[in-house]
Amino acid sequence: MTQNYKGPLIVRSKNGDWFVKYWFEYPGRPGEFKEFRVRDGVNYIHDHSQKEAAIQQLAEDIEMALISGKHNPFEDEGTALKSLEKAEAKIRKQNDSAARFTMQKAMENFLLYCKAKNLSNNTVRTYKVFINNFTDWLRDTEKLNTLACEYLEADYYDFINSYYDAEDWSARTYNNHLSFLTTFFNRVKILERKIDRALQYEINLDELEYKKDRAEKNKAYTDLVAERVKQELARPEYSKIEQFVKFIYLSCMRPKEIRELRIENIDLKNRQIKVIGPSGKTGERFVPISDELLALLEELNFSKLPLNFYLFGRFGEPGEIMFGRTWFSDLYKQIKIKLGLDIHLYTMYGWKHTRVISLVSAGFKDEEVMKLTGHKDYQAFMAYKRDLVVDHTVMTGKTISW
Repeated sequence: MTQNYKGPLIVRSKNGDWFVKYWFEYPGRPGEFKEFRVRDGVNYIHDHSQKEAAIQQLAEDIEMALISGKHNPFEDEGTALKSLEKAEAKIRKQNDSAARFTMQKAMENFLLYCKAKNLSNNTVRTYKVFINNFTDWLRDTEKLNTLACEYLEADYYDFINSYYDAEDWSARTYNNHLSFLTTFFNRVKILERKIDRALQYEINLDELEYKKDRAEKNKAYTDLVAERVKQELARPEYSKIEQFVKFIYLSCMRPKEIRELRIENIDLKNRQIKVIGPSGKTGERFVPISDELLALLEELNFSKLPLNFYLFGRFGEPGEIMFGRTWFSDLYKQIKIKLGLDIHLYTMYGWKHTRVISLVSAGFKDEEVMKLTGHKDYQAFMAYKRDLVVDHTVMTGKTISW
């Protein structure tokens, strides 16, 4: 059974503000979590060893309460602890200068700086991809208005670790986002200190932990593995995720792109799907609708749905609200565990790579496959294809016997 909480985690800020944070699932919104921070008076303890013992005990108490299932922070908002935290937040908000950068304002000013410096279009486009992902997470976790000077590297790790699992990121993508953190905050600090030279930032960028880029991820599925997974997906309890995985395979769209797909962007007359720029790594593009993808769309009864509906909404059903970011990946993880597959190597995104291999092997031309993958540069596609398909047709017939 999927847990309705994550954590707890002890945070020891350099400014002496220690707290325990954990995440609890929103009622009725599977896969969507809200962060809670608990201090419970530990910051009034000045003896370091006593403070450490107190924070450890607080973390243990919170963990026991979460494991027991008797603690629900959404139902406990009337307690004295919640009242204290709300009062502290209100006081902090009143004392903060209106000139302080919120995370949203910091990102806006960062992009304005990039434009003023006349950086290359490719650089700005890459930065926008990072910022769009970061903004989505900040919005989902209700942290867009967090002050940039109070933001912690632990919070950023929450973001990239969440996306690494839910969006099937490779180690390289993870590390690129982590590198962007340094670029972003170093620049934002300079920009805000032009307003207040005494301003101090809490984030520590000295020892960021990168992932080893040797590990393979989003592995393509061999016929044998694919068939076993398909057999599991065919079970009635997995009907929604089967449709979702099929959609990845047939469209070669990324899970994030499908999550944000609305009915209004499906053009049946011209047989194409419009991928909106901010959600697509390759920018705004059009995905052709094959006969097989059309059959799946008809199975989803998309033509009778309201235009503003997401094709895959909450619980995988069409609706006005997106599904939780980890909802499908959590379900898919159950299948991988049951089949004994590596949960990191085999991902839903791997079905896109499997599709490319199948199309190339079936004789489709590179330029035809590129229409699906979204590659605009032929050399980039060739490099991508070399990682997936090896031309060994010469050695698959009769050679020399033993």
